[in-house]
Amino acid sequence: MSKQKYIMPKIGITTHVIREIKWYKCFPEFGFDTIEINRQDTKLYFDFYFVEKIKRYTHGYDLSIHSGTKGIFQPIPCFTEANLAILTAEIDLCAMLEAKQLVFHLNDGILSAGDREKLKDVLTYAKGLNIRMLYESNSKMVASHAYDVLNSFNDLGYVLDLGHLNNGAGNGRLGCEIDEFIGNVRDRIEYIHASNNGGTCDEHESLANGTLDWRHVLDLIDLSQVKKIIIEVRNLDMVESTFKDLVQYLESRIK
Repeated sequence: MSKQKYIMPKIGITTHVIREIKWYKCFPEFGFDTIEINRQDTKLYFDFYFVEKIKRYTHGYDLSIHSGTKGIFQPIPCFTEANLAILTAEIDLCAMLEAKQLVFHLNDGILSAGDREKLKDVLTYAKGLNIRMLYESNSKMVASHAYDVLNSFNDLGYVLDLGHLNNGAGNGRLGCEIDEFIGNVRDRIEYIHASNNGGTCDEHESLANGTLDWRHVLDLIDLSQVKKIIIEVRNLDMVESTFKDLVQYLESRIK
């Protein structure tokens, strides 16, 4: 029997590691074609002329955007509407920059029926522009919260953040064993954030420097479904070491 052939995910970096104001001019020096623009750390304005300007530098890269929103649904209604408007505007940014995915977080907890309807409208808008929406669990991952979101929206992809997974397990908030959680969300994982930590907070360490057995976790995942692995660490030295570890792992997986 011939070995199964895997289409391996692309490896990229987040703009979090780019400290320059004109971050979009720095892409060539990092040597990655796949880049996630993190709007929580990077100045990407809702300004038509600014976006048109940076397109000259970002064209040809395989881009995704990480939303600048955090907990979208708030006790103050105008805050919720503002967050939904930002998320919608970020979809338009994706379309303008030809970014294929938009990664976003939601509040901890179970979504209300009203919140589901509001989010459904945004997801429908993204689908109309051919932007893939990807949900990422928060920094101290809770399995039941992830299940609720994914069960509520069957066409929503999932971002597995390795650091957040380790935090949830380390703090006892995950609510199940890591293997069980991966088994339950395995078919929805399309994108991975790669970092490690000590299991208590989101330290964004290199894969080699932490308590998560990340190789075991990746062994549980169908990597043929994963489009991108984004290295989400604090500095360029960590990027280099994590990239080497990922390439070595993926090459062994192919063999």
